[in-house]
Amino acid sequence: MTRGQRVFLITIVLLGATLAIVFVVHHLDIVLDAPLPRPLPEAVDSLPAQPLSVVEAPVTYDLATAIDSLEAAVPRIYGDLDRRIVTAKNERVSFSFLLRRSPFRVVVHGQTVAISAEIEYSGRAWYDPPIGPELEVSCGTGNQEPRRAILTLESTAMLTRDWGLRTRSRVVDLAPYSDEERDRCRLTFLKIDVTDRIFAATRELLDLKLGTFDSAVARWPVRKRFEKVWRDLKKPLRLGDSLYMTINPSVAEVGAIGARGGTAYANLRLLAAPRVTTGPRPRPDDTPLPPLELASDVGRGARVLLDASFAYPIASAMLRRALVGRRLGEGRQRIRIRDVRIFGLGGGKVALGVNVSGAVRGRLFLTGTPSFDPDSRQITVPDLDYDVGTARILVRGYEWLNDRRLRDFLREKARLPDSAVVHKLALLAEQGMNRDLPARGTHISGRIDESGVVAVRATLVDIRVRALAEADLKLSIDRAPSIPRPPEPPGTRQ
Repeated sequence: MTRGQRVFLITIVLLGATLAIVFVVHHLDIVLDAPLPRPLPEAVDSLPAQPLSVVEAPVTYDLATAIDSLEAAVPRIYGDLDRRIVTAKNERVSFSFLLRRSPFRVVVHGQTVAISAEIEYSGRAWYDPPIGPELEVSCGTGNQEPRRAILTLESTAMLTRDWGLRTRSRVVDLAPYSDEERDRCRLTFLKIDVTDRIFAATRELLDLKLGTFDSAVARWPVRKRFEKVWRDLKKPLRLGDSLYMTINPSVAEVGAIGARGGTAYANLRLLAAPRVTTGPRPRPDDTPLPPLELASDVGRGARVLLDASFAYPIASAMLRRALVGRRLGEGRQRIRIRDVRIFGLGGGKVALGVNVSGAVRGRLFLTGTPSFDPDSRQITVPDLDYDVGTARILVRGYEWLNDRRLRDFLREKARLPDSAVVHKLALLAEQGMNRDLPARGTHISGRIDESGVVAVRATLVDIRVRALAEADLKLSIDRAPSIPRPPEPPGTRQ
């Protein structure tokens, strides 16, 4: 082989090797293996304090049970025609009586209960003169018609600061039905009228009975009942799978106390911070029942804090539907998004891991702080940018990938709609909050209206979306236990 032929052959081999190298370089993917972003310390929840809401809590009580107890406290028949009572003003005059009353009738005026009954009574009177035999006169006995009178009682109720029920009961009036002879008991020929003496003795007995009744009411375990309701309100209410509502009451107030028809009521209201959360069951609050305060002017209505959660696997799945398969770049610098994953870094930040193929194959990471875009009602990461570890790799030979196109594309497309959780959460909360509570006779009901996102916060386990919703919450308390019937002193009931 001549020298010229050898030079030509070497040239051909070198040219082929060069073409082969160029071919391989242009047909092998460049592998990009960015390091994981460094974790940050978890940030403190800096959400502003939730404004207190008013939860109306009317307490209703069937007056029939109280009247039954009063009926038991005040005998229907009392007195004894054979038991003489010596008058204080004149020891020569003595009398006895026997009364029968009708069932009580009740009329309610505000928080005062007026109770009346018709009285029929009989009496005997004796006069022991200085000289001569004892004289006796009777009225309403034997064939005589019984005398008539009207009894009117009054009872006023109130809830005390320490959650006790107090009543103040008294005799308002006990008077003859009329001033005619038919309704009085007189020793006519001696000009002695024992009607007032009979009524005075009856008032003394009634005062004793009503005092015993008020004492029995004061022993009624009202506080224990409200403590049970309070404990129930402090417990998280399970609305669904991993969905809970906490009422978070802190102040209890009482407004008007009154009655309508046969039902007494107390207008209670609770100042609370209701909250609906997703995730694990919140820890119950063991704050004890506070003293009862007089109602203040804090407005009406309630606001419920909706604390929703985008768990990162769910958020990643939503982002995959929007991003996987999208292509960017042109010609030899064209890449395709194969997968995405979002996860928490701490410090309120998230990391977006992006797997690509095409001109570059491998993974890269961008980081940023989620926030809420009120115009689109979506959760965005407006400051999303390449992580430090990824940026260093891109600077060393991948400048074309380090431009703004990919970053801006991900800023624009990596979005989570708040309606995906907030609206659904409000619906589930409204459906689940209308229920009976464990305490007998208590029911909570409510309605949640329009809500608006107030904050977005990334944690290590999820993205928390917080919305404040206008609501109307009501707690009804009824079916109170019967007032205990007071014991009767021996010999007072005939």
